[in-house]
Amino acid sequence: MTHFSISLALSLFPLFSSLSPSSSPPFPLFIPDVARDASCAPSGETYATIDILGPYYKDNRLTDENADLRLSVLGYTDTVAPLTLVDYGGDTDPDAPHFAAMFEPAGVPTFTHAYLRYDWSWDESAPPPYGARAGVNHDWPVSVLEMQTTPGAPIRPPGRAAQTGGGFITMVLYAAPREITFAYYRQDGVTDGYVVYLHGLCVDPNLVALYRAQLTDGRRTTRHLPALAAGQILGFADAGAFSIAVRDRGAFLDPRSRKDWWE
Repeated sequence: MTHFSISLALSLFPLFSSLSPSSSPPFPLFIPDVARDASCAPSGETYATIDILGPYYKDNRLTDENADLRLSVLGYTDTVAPLTLVDYGGDTDPDAPHFAAMFEPAGVPTFTHAYLRYDWSWDESAPPPYGARAGVNHDWPVSVLEMQTTPGAPIRPPGRAAQTGGGFITMVLYAAPREITFAYYRQDGVTDGYVVYLHGLCVDPNLVALYRAQLTDGRRTTRHLPALAAGQILGFADAGAFSIAVRDRGAFLDPRSRKDWWE
């Protein structure tokens, strides 16, 4: 699944994105979730669920308020890097998620801001969010990318030919009014293949509600999670910009890579 050599998230609050890489983030950090937001209008889409294959994320010991499932909890901070597509060498997966398919018409948007993510110091015996932010991660020049879009434009999952079953291409690992995380596989976790994080958009409230219906107190209880088909609207770019991050088998990668995500 890994498609190029691996050398080795915006907060819900504006102050986190203004931190410099040398700043000390607040410790501990916990951002409560809100299941619905009246400002986010339904898209008219009908959503369905698919069954999870294998065990729950971390054996269901943790709630979904954690840094693996939420980019806003992991956090990210400003960096200076070219706001353009970049070219990396190495192998390429021809069926990696195609970011251009998020937009209509499909294409490469204007990149407006580049960020570096934080590492996370886990303490799974602690209450949510099970640890705290550590230092800024420099594995790649950019790990979170903000993209300009037309306010109100529908947003779809990055496209991919491979399916997770039932005609779907992704399974939703987390959904809230301003962020969504989904995997291109059926395992409940972030280490089995591609995972995409979107933050700062307006997620369809019916999709958020369907996700919440699969949980009790933040833990999975139905053995099902929502699924998305190629081209299905998941929300809207209500503010005219939102951010994206991507992982492959657990490792965050540079979302600007031309050959891996955009061509």
